[in-house]
Amino acid sequence: MKTCYSLLCLITLALLLCLSACDTPPAEAAPTTTSDLTSEETEAPSAEATEAESEIQTEAETAPPTPEQDYTATITNGENGPDFIIDFPTGKDLVILQLADIQLQTLKGARSTERRSQLSGAYFTGFPTSKRNDHEFRAWRYVEEAIERVQPDLILLTGDNVFGETDDSGKDWLEFVARMDSYGIPWCPVFGNHDNESGKGVLWQIRQLEQSEYCIFKQGSVSGNSNYNLLIRQGGKAKYLLYMMDSNGCKVRTDVEGAGLMPDNPDIDLIVQDAGFCDDQLEWMKDSGNAIRKAYGEVPTLIFFHIPDYSAWKCIKNAYGEEMDQFPFCPDREGDAGFALESLGGYDNGPFWSYAKEIGCIGMFVGHRHKVATSINCEGIRVTYNLKTGTYDYHDQSMLGSTKITLSETAGDMGVEYVFTELPYNP
Repeated sequence: MKTCYSLLCLITLALLLCLSACDTPPAEAAPTTTSDLTSEETEAPSAEATEAESEIQTEAETAPPTPEQDYTATITNGENGPDFIIDFPTGKDLVILQLADIQLQTLKGARSTERRSQLSGAYFTGFPTSKRNDHEFRAWRYVEEAIERVQPDLILLTGDNVFGETDDSGKDWLEFVARMDSYGIPWCPVFGNHDNESGKGVLWQIRQLEQSEYCIFKQGSVSGNSNYNLLIRQGGKAKYLLYMMDSNGCKVRTDVEGAGLMPDNPDIDLIVQDAGFCDDQLEWMKDSGNAIRKAYGEVPTLIFFHIPDYSAWKCIKNAYGEEMDQFPFCPDREGDAGFALESLGGYDNGPFWSYAKEIGCIGMFVGHRHKVATSINCEGIRVTYNLKTGTYDYHDQSMLGSTKITLSETAGDMGVEYVFTELPYNP
């Protein structure tokens, strides 16, 4: 088996990737009717959220100072395509922090003795017994380290924010929302295949997001429960288009008592249990993307979702062949980087890949595969698998952290850098 320098360097490795797409001509902003997300008209947080925020207890270090923000997020109600427009000041590149697979959980929330024993034995065997019954106590340390090091303008979370089956009370979700809001940075989540397992139901989870101060989120009108787009502007000019999409896959399980989505979940009819995108999601992406490009110019598009796409996997497979099946897999073509200790995987999403090209996609960012950290340029689209940001569920100590995405003020230039944690694994 070949040796991968990325694996040997472990946590201290940082990979910086830069690519340039075609120059985008300036486009005048289309008129919109907007309402500020943070205005006094915004619905006040629920009593549950307020109580949860005041009761949050964590062993993480004190949260880093909130960076000064200068942005305006507006709701456009889909006029000319975008669900949201975010205006940032000119004179700087924009920095996005991608977090994935935090999987905040509390073992004592397990639904059965069997399941609690299974989860504890599988993922917490290296910790004192008292810690095994606690929160995933390290998760916020990694989040706050990433914020401190990256200093992002925007935080995007690509799913599995909580481990829903241990959160029927909703306490972990309330903590997740309150803690993310506490950083004072606009943040945009999508659901993974575990978030919606909670017995509180997805509509309740959505309400908490909508009532928060800094979260930018929309359920969407197509299949799944987190489908929306954001148009990024600087100086009133459209620069980038971001798609947040629900890759579904939260499902009822019968193999283990208490695992997964429960058949009596209050919102089970809203959850697509098969993983991957549905046809109406793909048509929405294509149609809205084309409408936005017509109204604002051919802005570069980035797509964020949880479960990887099969067409992307196939494209990479065609480039690397059997090398992809040998681990560690180390993509070594010019511009490619990272390493993988497991298969890149992916679900068949039909015409998703071709539709993504049609709307000017230059980057796809995913999570789900906890032992993959590769960024590979394939047919003009950079496919990046994010580092896992938390330690619940299977993982490798050398592959914890986040991803920094830098969007140049000169539209079309995108840099991608893995930010491996420098924190001790078992404090």
